[in-house]
Amino acid sequence: MNKTKYILLLKCFYYLTPRFFREQYSDSARFYNDLFKKIQNKYYRQQYSYYILVDEIKELKNNFNILFEMDNRKSKTNEIIIYEKNKKKYKLPSITNDVLDIKIGIFNEVTIIGCTDALVYDDYLYHQELLAMDEYHDLKRWDIFVDFSKKDKNTISLNNSSSSIFNAKSTMYITLLKEHSLNYYHWITENIPRLILILEVLSKDDSMIKNNKITVLIDQGMPIQCKEVIDLIMPFEYAIVEVSKGKRCICNNLLYCSPLWQSLDNTSRKLNHSEFFVDKYALELVYRTIRKNTLLDKKPPTRKIYLRRKPSQMRSILNNDKVEKYMRLNDFEMVDTAKMSFVEQVKLFHEAKLVVGASGATFTNILFMQVKTKAIIFFPSHPSVNHGIFQPLADVANVNLVHYKTIPQDYESIHSNFMVDLDKIDFLLGESIGL
Repeated sequence: MNKTKYILLLKCFYYLTPRFFREQYSDSARFYNDLFKKIQNKYYRQQYSYYILVDEIKELKNNFNILFEMDNRKSKTNEIIIYEKNKKKYKLPSITNDVLDIKIGIFNEVTIIGCTDALVYDDYLYHQELLAMDEYHDLKRWDIFVDFSKKDKNTISLNNSSSSIFNAKSTMYITLLKEHSLNYYHWITENIPRLILILEVLSKDDSMIKNNKITVLIDQGMPIQCKEVIDLIMPFEYAIVEVSKGKRCICNNLLYCSPLWQSLDNTSRKLNHSEFFVDKYALELVYRTIRKNTLLDKKPPTRKIYLRRKPSQMRSILNNDKVEKYMRLNDFEMVDTAKMSFVEQVKLFHEAKLVVGASGATFTNILFMQVKTKAIIFFPSHPSVNHGIFQPLADVANVNLVHYKTIPQDYESIHSNFMVDLDKIDFLLGESIGL
């Protein structure tokens, strides 16, 4: 029986007893309640490891040798074009915002945790996102960081008995572990820029490559398309080790790059742009590197692509059959990228003159479209919606992106299912897009 059910059962029993009895023995009730809490805390302390959350990497008090730094950074989005359900068009103004300072360095010894960006040494833990969270932000890894106070900034990490030591002689480890790393969007926009910067640092010091084997640590269950990106951009031999969720990895000679931008989860309140503001510099790194390493057709783009969405997915399209029928009648190719390789996806979008579909990780690939091509994205209608998720990718690729606000089933979540107004899409494809 879990804690919540246990407490509920006790309350039911308590309120079934007569009031005079409850009042007579209230002191005893308080005593046993306190005793229960003490026993509970002792039990939890046997399962969890407690850490002090520190404000900076250097406060871990271990040896972090900095190889590269970039600070006082800003990023800017272009104007964002939005169409409402009444065909009304409006633009959100360009936004400039601070983005995170970057640090790349080598740890002599540090512990990392699967599916998180946490760094641990002794009783101290550093995690940029945990530090930045407010009380209304969603805790991404609630199954790893438990009883975390977003107000007091104290954390308890699950005491996972599984651990590994990475200290092979003449081996340098690169960590790409992070919350949401298994998501294609976050992998391309957050993790791959960090890897590219690390590779640039390594390229300036041949001795680090000549004297060390390179092992890349990634989260277990990484989609094959995401692994293919590593293989595409790695200029030397390397090994991959998958780390299970919550697993502790004690690493010597670990090469670490701090996050380039902040991606806090807010699914319930009005958006604050600073909590999720994509760094264009990070996207430009990916844009240049992928194009440099991929053989792309130089012909003008001709394809019209509709990105299919499965009914079982979050933010599913309630009138999906009608939408797909409409797209077929208008000569769109019906595409599901789930089984496509990474390079196949890059080439598909590079050959597309128009891409239409629902907001989702596949839309990350607009970064690989050609200049002056067009895209229409079905976007949620919710107070916490962030129109800046895909706009920076369109800005870097110079793609004309239109956000179409859908008709939501409800406003309970940003991930609610929705309807697509086909008259509106017909209007966008005709008068607005001109195709």
